[in-house]
Amino acid sequence: MIENIAYKLFGKLVKPYIDYFEGLGLQLRQAKMKYSVEEYVSVLFFSSLIAFIVVMLAGSFYVTIMTIHPSYAYTFSIIISLVSAAGTFILGYYYPGIKGRSIKSRIEKSLPFATIYMSTAASSDVQPAELFKIVSMHGGEIGKECERIYRDIHMLGMDLNTALTKAANRTPSNKFAELLWGMISVINRGGDLGEYLAGKSREFMGDFRRSLNDYSKQISFYTEIYITLIIVGTLFFIVLSSIMSPLVGGDILFIQTLIVFVFVPVISAIFLFLLKNISPMS
Repeated sequence: MIENIAYKLFGKLVKPYIDYFEGLGLQLRQAKMKYSVEEYVSVLFFSSLIAFIVVMLAGSFYVTIMTIHPSYAYTFSIIISLVSAAGTFILGYYYPGIKGRSIKSRIEKSLPFATIYMSTAASSDVQPAELFKIVSMHGGEIGKECERIYRDIHMLGMDLNTALTKAANRTPSNKFAELLWGMISVINRGGDLGEYLAGKSREFMGDFRRSLNDYSKQISFYTEIYITLIIVGTLFFIVLSSIMSPLVGGDILFIQTLIVFVFVPVISAIFLFLLKNISPMS
């Protein structure tokens, strides 16, 4: 609905400049966003216009109340509105790339295990197309990719090579694309698909073990930083402030309480989020 309105408003304006957004088409496909480049850029302009209007109205009303110079209020509102519109456009422009990298990360974290499933099934003389149905049952991002391949073959009538080529071209993961191109090559020359998948599963599992080893080193590094700066630093500040409070005065107890019950929990949550984000298992 929104894309239709946006395209009607901005489609003709966007079309002559669509070459400037050449890389956006691939990012949209990798992010599984069902927009053409013209539609998505039109949506970006429409969203920026909405952001400009909303911020302009809200800012004018708020700043007029808070200041005694209305002219300054409107000038400030226009500047904030332009910044909001530009920020909306920039954020929307980079969003498909961010989403695509997130999908890539989830695919590559589960790829070693999915390849093992496929290798085991291929060694049991399962038809190549059925391998993707087996992997799709395990869910996850790579399961969705395999489900699309299986759907292209059995519902849209594509042959196996065409479906695999389409999937390899749209996936944001180079490793998964490499696996699919390799499968196409092995199938076309009549090679042993099970042996190929077994070799790739060993390769991916080796990469996974190395990522676990790197992750353990990162945990040790971040743990040392956390203990040194947060735990020891907080205790040092509390002791030092307690000793110095009779000399400097002020509400030291309030500051200590704020650090213990606000600062430390917030920093701890950030550390946990960071560790979870870099984990090869998440």
